[in-house]
Amino acid sequence: MEPGRHGQPDTFSMLTVLDEDVVVIRMFGDLDLASASSLRACLAEAVGLRTPPRIVIDAEGLKFCDSTGLSVLMGALTAVGAVGGRLALSGAHGRFARMLRITGLDTELPIHDSVSAAAAHLSKPGE
Repeated sequence: MEPGRHGQPDTFSMLTVLDEDVVVIRMFGDLDLASASSLRACLAEAVGLRTPPRIVIDAEGLKFCDSTGLSVLMGALTAVGAVGGRLALSGAHGRFARMLRITGLDTELPIHDSVSAAAAHLSKPGE
């Protein structure tokens, strides 16, 4: 793997946990062209874990996200919505939060300060 911005390899990892009826996907590292397919596959799997799916994507550990990563999130919104599910984001900060605002994705994908706040939002009926 080639060195990243600070001489370290660019890495991306995820941790998926079930929190009652909500699937939480915690992202760590750099979400870019090289790692987007991993998140896409994880989201596809998460859609099948609960019916209807309620998924929180936790970006607290995300260091970088490019347009490919944003594209995966937009695709996830469509896929989750198509099966009657809901998706929320927690921990968006810095450049990533700015990109969400600039693209308008923050109006489609609810952003919360914490995983628990996002999960509570998804658990409310009719929202």
